[in-house]
Formats: sequence, structure tokens, C-alpha cells
Amino acid sequence: MTKDEIAAGETRTLEFKEVLPLESIKWVKTVVAFANGAGGRLLIGIANDGSVVGIPDDEDIFALRDQISNTIANTCSPQVMFDIYQESLDGKVIIAVEVFPGNDTPYYVNSLGKENGTFIRFNATTRNADAVNLDELELRKKRKYYDELPFAEMDVENADIQYLCREFSLRAKTEITKQTLINMHLFQKIENNLLATKAYAIFLGRHDYLSRIQCAKFKGVDRVHFIDKKDFDGPLLDQIDGAYQFVLGHIDMALKINGIVHEEVYELPVQVIRELIVNAAVHRNYMMPSSIQVAIYDDRLEVSSPGGLYGSLTLQEALSGRSSIRNKVIASVCEKLNIIEGWGTGLKRIISICKEQGITPPIFEEIGDMLRVTIYRRNAVSGDKNGDKTAIKHKNGDKTAAIFDKILDFVSINEPAKTRDIADFVGLKPSRTKVYLSQLVQTGRIVAVGFNKSRSYISPQKISIEQNGDKTAAIDESIYRFLTSNSPATVKEIADYVGLTPTQVKNRLAKLLKKDKVIAAGFAQKRTYMLAHSKETPN
Repeated sequence: MTKDEIAAGETRTLEFKEVLPLESIKWVKTVVAFANGAGGRLLIGIANDGSVVGIPDDEDIFALRDQISNTIANTCSPQVMFDIYQESLDGKVIIAVEVFPGNDTPYYVNSLGKENGTFIRFNATTRNADAVNLDELELRKKRKYYDELPFAEMDVENADIQYLCREFSLRAKTEITKQTLINMHLFQKIENNLLATKAYAIFLGRHDYLSRIQCAKFKGVDRVHFIDKKDFDGPLLDQIDGAYQFVLGHIDMALKINGIVHEEVYELPVQVIRELIVNAAVHRNYMMPSSIQVAIYDDRLEVSSPGGLYGSLTLQEALSGRSSIRNKVIASVCEKLNIIEGWGTGLKRIISICKEQGITPPIFEEIGDMLRVTIYRRNAVSGDKNGDKTAIKHKNGDKTAAIFDKILDFVSINEPAKTRDIADFVGLKPSRTKVYLSQLVQTGRIVAVGFNKSRSYISPQKISIEQNGDKTAAIDESIYRFLTSNSPATVKEIADYVGLTPTQVKNRLAKLLKKDKVIAAGFAQKRTYMLAHSKETPN
């Protein structure tokens, strides 16, 4: 472990502890999370800010190592594979617990049970695995893939078989027959019956409403004002084609003149655009209730895919050419159709093409349980031909605007989003994040829903707020929603729900009273409010 690695901070595979917590659950859950993912190292003697504190001189290091070993062995199931060693940094001794990725997932804390004691890593945080995470871990243990499982909700119809044979034959430039589809494991033949798989439903566009690609062109550099948007939710290959054409329709194109030959050249390499969309469609987690999102801004293109990297694969390994297949059937079919190649070189090829064309290589980020790829548009680059990422991202150096952008991005994809999840994403403490969230709520760019620990945030579009530039519309809509099921309500109750101060809520309620949208009863601190269409009055 080098000082540079520590200085880079905690990651999906690195966790710091200044001292070993007395409550073992506070660190054992990280051991379990490492085993369920790509492995990792727990460093004891390193503070949260990365400073080297070391093990106290009066601490028996060998006894501490034994304590760690015994605790892991006695509190984790199945058995976690790990190693413990000590290192010297800045003349101080630290202990490293290196946990290896496991094949017997899910790993969990015995005392909490499998359902509540299974943990996974999201960026630099350890979280409880939800139902989808648990199901995927169980499939990994059995060496099974979600897309090869039966899809009992759908019958195999001759018309669908003919469609797939026709479409696949055109793309593969060879004849694809019903038997070929069986060999591809798109459906199973049991006696005289054909049983559909989930991959079969996905390719036909009938798996799930959210198994789609959402595309949008935004004004400016954040997710506030739509210029154009379209959802592609038909057959999978049509989704890919549709999203690809949508991007081409919203980026710049110029004519490259070479003698008498004129060539149309897009500002971003078309091979890269298609590869990014294909990768998202092939490798996304179809168990998650989320969609692929392709967002075009004035300065960049973003492709966000639900599910993050699969299994024990790390971002560094993926960029070096290693692959880990989440959807075996879909990947196999796309390889046979010459849509992808099976050597795991897609990301390396993307980077190589960008460098060849003088474009800043894409930025690959794991954001919670999502993988996002960002590529900056050529017309956003100034100065050096390879691009200045910092200049592109926020030319005005406004740190607050950058944080707002990140919050809006996260909420739009993960709504309803909790404060803690948002804080982890933007890299701030929850208390500091709440300040930014409050400002976004007050300006109508996001909407707060719920109270205290149950509070979450959604985008105004989620509640069908019309995009008319009225910053108070989202706040008013949130008030209406609350009063619909909570009338009569006090100012404080409404303020707690919408995430504003009582004074701000009073100002909005005064406006709504004048418009006869709400009615009030009582005086001073006992005053309550309800929707005007309700004729009931409080006792």
C-alpha cells in the first residue's frame, strides 16, 4: 500500500479505520461487502482523511491480528477468505486486512441473518444489499445468469420466432433458424413445448416497461430544461438503433472536404457512440427497476446504465480489457450478430478511437449501483486539442453549480433519493448536503417528499410539473400532494414535508389562499390548512 493510494481516498475496494471499532459489526460488514464484490483492503491505523495515525505503541499488534481473524471467522458466513499483514508508513505501523472476492455469495453477518446481514459496496460506502442485490448474489453462487432464466409470463409464438429469425439473419448476414434460437438459449425445448427465457422477452421488448432506453437533449449543462426527449421501449436491437440515431440527431456534423469528395463527420466518433449504447444494453442489470439513460448536454454526452460493474470486476480491470458477463445469453446473441465481439476490448477500443481523433477519452464512473460513461463534445473543448476536463465541466469554476449538477443528475436517475445516498455520491456530509438540497427545493428544481428519516427527493417531472419556468410550481404541487391525504395540517407539518422553513411555507400558503386553492381554519399557532375542494373544517 502506497501513500499515493491512501491519498486518493476510500474507494469501492479500500476502507480506512483510525482504530478498530469495539462493535465488530461496524467493520465486519465491510469485510462481508468486500467478499460480495471485488474484494478490498481494510486499513487500520488510517484516519478518514487519509492521514497515517498508526497502531498505538502500547497495542499488542499480534493480539489485535488474532482478534480480527477470530472475529471474521466467527461472525461471517460462508467462510470469508482473507489475509492480515502489517505495513510501515511514515514510521508508523498499520494493519491491512485484505479480503478476497468470494464465489460462495452472498456473504453475510451471522447475527443479522442473510436478509439483513448481507452488505455490498457502493463507491466508498458499505450498504445493506436489497432484494435485487441478494437475488443477483444468489445467481452468482449458482453460476447462473438472469437472462437465461425462464420467463413464464410469456408464451413462445410462431410470429415472434419468425420476427427474430428475420431480424437476426439480416444483422448476422447468415440464416438464423428456429433451431439457432434454441441453440442461443433464447427459449428451451421441453418435450413438445417451448419455454421462453428472459432474454427472449428482452429481445422482443416485452420483459418489463423499464427495460428501455430513455434519451434526452437538455439545454445547457444540467438536467433542468428539456429540448427533446424520447423513450425507446420496443425490441432491444431497435432500442439500440433508436438511441443511436437520437444522439446523431442532436450533435454537430460538419463536411470534411478531401479534393472533390465530401465526407460527413460528426463531432463525436459514431463508433464510440454506438459502442457506449450497445455496452449499456448488453451489460445492464435487467433485474433493477431502472432504465438506461442517454443524456446530451451542450458540453457532453452521458450514458448511464443500471447495475454497475458485475461481480468481482473493478473499473481498472474493465478498462484494461477484462470482462465479466452479467447477461450471458444477450452477450452471446449480440456476439453472433456481430454487434459486439467477445474479447472484452470494447472499452479499450473506445478510448483508442477517441485518442486517435483528438477527443478527450471518456470518463468512466461507478455511481452507486449505476455505471456512467461521459464523453465531452468537441465543440466544448477549448485550448489544448485533447481537451481540458476541468474547463469543460465548469468553465466558471463555480463549485456550488458543480454540486447542484451532481445532485440533479443523481436524483433524476435514482428517484426517490435519500439524503445519505445523495451525500455519498457528491462526497459531502449529510448535514452539508441538506443545505444544497434545501436550496434546490426552494428553487423548484427538486421536490422533497416525506418527513425526517423517511424524506426523499424527486425531480419535478416525476410529479408532472409543467416545464414552464415557474420555480414555485413544484413547491405548490408538493403542498397539494401533502394536503390531499393529510388535511387539516399545520404550517410546521407542511414545512417538514416540503423541506422549507415555516416562514417560506406561510408565504406560499398566503398566495394559495388568495387563489382559493386552499382554505384556512383557526388562528395563530392553531391555524390549519386544507385543500379548497374539501368542505370539512377541523373541530
